[in-house]
Amino acid sequence: MLDVVHDAVNLLLHINDDPTHLFGYRLWPTTPPRLARKITNRIMVFREHVNDLFGSPQNPFISADGDAPWTFTTRQFRRTLAWHIAHQPFGVVAGARQYHHAKVTMFEGYAGTSDSGFAAEVAAEETVAMLDYVEDLYRDWNDGAHSGGGAAERIDAEFQRIRRELGDLPGVVSDELRLRTMLRHLTKTLHPGTLNDCFFNAATAVCVKRATVVGRPVPQHNMCLRCPNARRSAVHRPRLATARDQALDLQTSCTKAGPVPQLQHIALTGYITELDRLIGDLDGEQVQP
Repeated sequence: MLDVVHDAVNLLLHINDDPTHLFGYRLWPTTPPRLARKITNRIMVFREHVNDLFGSPQNPFISADGDAPWTFTTRQFRRTLAWHIAHQPFGVVAGARQYHHAKVTMFEGYAGTSDSGFAAEVAAEETVAMLDYVEDLYRDWNDGAHSGGGAAERIDAEFQRIRRELGDLPGVVSDELRLRTMLRHLTKTLHPGTLNDCFFNAATAVCVKRATVVGRPVPQHNMCLRCPNARRSAVHRPRLATARDQALDLQTSCTKAGPVPQLQHIALTGYITELDRLIGDLDGEQVQP
């Protein structure tokens, strides 16, 4: 969860009377707490408070709607939250569960990620977010962090070319605007992932081999780990470590439960060894085969 959300929750717990609800209040000190009503009115009062603090009648801090003050509704905040959830990895599925929508497509429309929502704005934000992500990858590399995966050499060579043309030094970016322009082409093939990023190239993608079966490339966990299009960076290390620890826990549980079939033991041991090697790549360690 974002720090700003933690701060907001702590603030609500501080200013409200009910310890079990974020929007609780008491009519009188001796009455039991109840959920706050007329939240919209409270938001309007807060709007006026903010305008008094930071704006003026001629230039309000919160922009007016024509000649009238901006009118807030709780639905605006609910949909804005849905929009942010939808833009997180696997956010559409998580959002559909949180909002109790019967189908994922209902949440997509509500959050503005389908044709029924504000698709143009979503596409523009996704483009900016993808460029931000690629810039983070470049800065991570430029600061001396290790990378791994089949695409690491190719992408790192591209980062090297960009740094040379920009005249950057390790750890220093001399022209941020030009950097983003030079990185933009990498967003066309990038698909951020949990255990690695994919810089998709149909000619070498392992998942393309399955396209004849289901009609389109379908990534598979082990395929992606070994794919020539995969690149791992510092952001993936804690996730790889979590996957390795889960596999170790499973191995321990299986051993306690009784004899493990040889093929399963070999598969699980090989998977743990592979994750150790991938983590070692990011740590700059030379893992013995």
